[in-house]
Amino acid sequence: MDKPTGWLGIVAKRHKEWINIVKSFGEYELAEDIVQEAYLTIYKYANEDKIIRNGIVSRGYMYFTLRSLYYQYYNSKRNIIKLSIDDEEYTYQIEDDSEMDEQIAFNKICMLIDDHIDNWRWYEKKLFTLYRDSDLSIRGIANETNISWVSIFNTLKHAKNELKENFSETWEDYKNQDYDRI
Repeated sequence: MDKPTGWLGIVAKRHKEWINIVKSFGEYELAEDIVQEAYLTIYKYANEDKIIRNGIVSRGYMYFTLRSLYYQYYNSKRNIIKLSIDDEEYTYQIEDDSEMDEQIAFNKICMLIDDHIDNWRWYEKKLFTLYRDSDLSIRGIANETNISWVSIFNTLKHAKNELKENFSETWEDYKNQDYDRI
């Protein structure tokens, strides 16, 4: 099997991590399928700049993509209605086009947040993206950068509060499946 190349190949290098994330949602049998669906989704609806920054894959972006696809799968399982006809069971699947709308809306939110972050001062932007896109804790970032953990904590707290203030309505629209308002 050929090794994946390009920006999607960089994302796929952490394939086992993505599978473990899906397993943490409680889905063990179809974890591989959901991760493969995530690759297709990000290839189709996202671009390299939104997923990879400075050679580092955004774990947050992938986490939310995987979670969204998991919930789409979970909800589609709940939409199966069993009908009894002549003592035989047949399954009938309700068609739902909201999956595409949900993914498009999620990508819009990610792009809005990324555009907002791009307008921050250099220090805030770098600390926030380092925290968001790496596996490092606040203490880990402090050890790597020689910046006090209190400064990092306060900067991240301010950044998170600003994002909550600016995007809480948009996030509520997303959760309420009011995708037209996003």
